[in-house]
Amino acid sequence: MIKELIEYLMKNKKWWLIPPITIFIIFGLLVAFSTTSPVSPFVYMLF
Repeated sequence: MIKELIEYLMKNKKWWLIPPITIFIIFGLLVAFSTTSPVSPFVYMLF
């Protein structure tokens, strides 16, 4: 799925989509990490 997304971005020259997609991925990983980790109280202090 990620490979298809990268191919789509390169084929259609949608370079402006890379920063928002990256931010969504980072936030998704942060949410997943903060809910399943003992480090979650420290992550909540960031917000």
